Amino acid sequence: MDFAFGPEDERFRAEARDWLAEHFTGPFAALKQQTGGHPGEAHGDMAVRRAWERELGTGGWIGLGWDRTDGAYGNRAATLTQQVVWAEEYARAGAPGRLGHIGENLLGPTLLAHGDSAQRTRFLPPIARGEEVWCQGYSEPDAGSDLAGLRTRAVRDPGEGTYRITGQKIWTSLAHEADWCFVLARTEEGSQRHHGLSFLLVPMDQPGRIEVRPIRQLTGTAEFNEVFFDGAVARAEHLVGGAGHGWRVAMSLLAVERGVSTLVQQIGFAQELSRVVRLALETGAAEEPVLRDRLIRQWAELKAMRWNALRTLGSTQRPAPNSARPARDPAPRKAAPHDLPPRSADPQAPGSPDLGSPDSGPRHSGPQYSGPQDPGAPSVAKLLWGGWHQRLGELAVQVRGAAAALGPARWTAGRPYELDAFQRLFLFSRADTIYGGSDEIQRTIIAERVLHLPKESRR
Repeated sequence: MDFAFGPEDERFRAEARDWLAEHFTGPFAALKQQTGGHPGEAHGDMAVRRAWERELGTGGWIGLGWDRTDGAYGNRAATLTQQVVWAEEYARAGAPGRLGHIGENLLGPTLLAHGDSAQRTRFLPPIARGEEVWCQGYSEPDAGSDLAGLRTRAVRDPGEGTYRITGQKIWTSLAHEADWCFVLARTEEGSQRHHGLSFLLVPMDQPGRIEVRPIRQLTGTAEFNEVFFDGAVARAEHLVGGAGHGWRVAMSLLAVERGVSTLVQQIGFAQELSRVVRLALETGAAEEPVLRDRLIRQWAELKAMRWNALRTLGSTQRPAPNSARPARDPAPRKAAPHDLPPRSADPQAPGSPDLGSPDSGPRHSGPQYSGPQDPGAPSVAKLLWGGWHQRLGELAVQVRGAAAALGPARWTAGRPYELDAFQRLFLFSRADTIYGGSDEIQRTIIAERVLHLPKESRR
């Protein structure tokens, strides 16, 4: 595809740059990022971060890539290249990792594809205004990379017309700040694996029914959480895609999370790599031949990832043969054999994978798309960036040598655990090959569902 920026894109760039220069000031400037915006950066003054989300919403910068077939929801229209322009300018300004990433980039496209008109009207405008923060209730202690094994249950109350949810989720990004959570739960008694699952929208403000426990990480921060549901209530009209169709909805969402949005993610990666290269030049580490070779290889691999993302982006612009637009306002009905997802999200294999843990990958505002025509594209993208970013973290400490073992400030009783940006990058990137779908799971998807190799033996 032709991905060149035209005159309209450059005018859009100027508008975005001017807006950021005018609005990313004052208290918001304190949120300026020092690294590329991985999940470990999503901490700090949450009141200011929420205010920044509302500022973005007022400016119309949230949901740029949403499907506008059924109308706008408070956001401005933007072409795919303009969405990339916005992401480039956002990263150039050092603007913070987004609290609204999950609502904007995961739930928004999912509701546009699978939600009914009432759900879209209720939930999309507050996301576009930056007023409601979402989290993702997928992974469980015994169902991280095997989402089909989840045990959280939702029982329909025929009298009240609500669902009562009981169970536990884990690695739930920003659950301690979220207003809502989309939860995958088992709604059919006796169902197993991918059958009988439903996708529910659940308000988080339910004292005594929802408990959130932050998980402290190696970085000293706690963006991820355990969430316990003890009879939490979800309204029947907040069930997305119909009862028993949660697997189809969940797999659609995962394609968005793992796919072409990595093109925008790479903008942050490029910034991180530039900082590591500058450090290597300043310290003289770049003179060491083996390390210099690793830096060059890291640069080349990032270029390869970009071209792969562009290739995938081009495939999403071409409709698949016999493809049809998802039906709107689907009536709830019982799952039937012919309701199984396409092979790219084949749920029949035991141990069918989900995104792994934590529940969400890097928070970047990026282009939306309907899903890759190549069923292996999301898994390939995840394998590429997960290993690349982890190796970058290793490089970041290697170029510093022994100094990498020292903190940026003297130890005090009040601040016993201080890390600089490169140390946080190294520690947090250890999880890159796990969250968003572990490397092992991604290779299994490619082997079984793309190459059609024999399925591994499972008990």
